[in-house]
Amino acid sequence: MRTVWRGALRFGMTTMTVRLVSAATEHRSKVHLVHREDSGRVRHQQVCGECSLRLTPDDIGRGYELDDGRIVQIDPADLPAPEDGVIDVQQFAPQVDLDPVALHRSYYLEPDDLAVRSYVLLRETLERTKAAAIVKFALRGKEALAAIRPQHGVLVLHTLLWPDEVREPHFAFLHRDTEVRTGELAAAAALVRAQTRPFKPHDYPNTHHEALLHLVEANV
Repeated sequence: MRTVWRGALRFGMTTMTVRLVSAATEHRSKVHLVHREDSGRVRHQQVCGECSLRLTPDDIGRGYELDDGRIVQIDPADLPAPEDGVIDVQQFAPQVDLDPVALHRSYYLEPDDLAVRSYVLLRETLERTKAAAIVKFALRGKEALAAIRPQHGVLVLHTLLWPDEVREPHFAFLHRDTEVRTGELAAAAALVRAQTRPFKPHDYPNTHHEALLHLVEANV
C-alpha cells in the first residue's frame, strides 16, 4: 500500500512515528474520450480564458476569485505553513460526536517498529473510552482537520471537512407540521425489523463495473 504521509503522532508527552496509508481505493474510470477514427486519446490543453494563448507550466500561477469575479494573484509561499511532519492531538471527543457528513477521506495509521507500544496504548485507550482524537496536521501543503479512532485493530484517521464546508439542510418541508399515525409507525418498524441483518458489503457487488469489464472483454 502506498504511503501518503509519514511523520510523528504527538499526544501529551508521547510521540510516535507513523505513516498514513489510504484505507480505500476507488474504481478510477478507464473510460476516456477518444478519436473514433483511430482510438487516439483526446488531450486537453491549458489555454488562457482571456487571451486564448496555450500555456506552459511556467506561465501558470495561482489566483483567488473575489465575489465580484475579479482575480487576485497570490503566491502560496506567502501563506503561513502548518507544522510539517506532525499530527498534533488538539483534544479528545466522544466518537458519537463525529458527524458522518463531515467525514472526508480515511487512512490507516501504521506505526514504526519502535512506536508499536505507544500505538497500542492509544488504540486501547480510545477503545475503552469510546473517544476519538481530534487532530490537526499538514497534508499536501494544507492544514487538515481530522479525527482518529480505533477500528479492526488499527487506528483510522478520517480527514474532516471544515465547518463552513458542511451545508445546513434548509428545506421547506422541515417547517411543515406533518403528522404520522401510530399504526403507520408500527407497520414501518415491523418491516425494518423483518429486513434487518448484519451488513456485509460483499453482498452488494459493483454490477455496473463488472458489466463494464465484460463489455470491454467482448470488444477486445
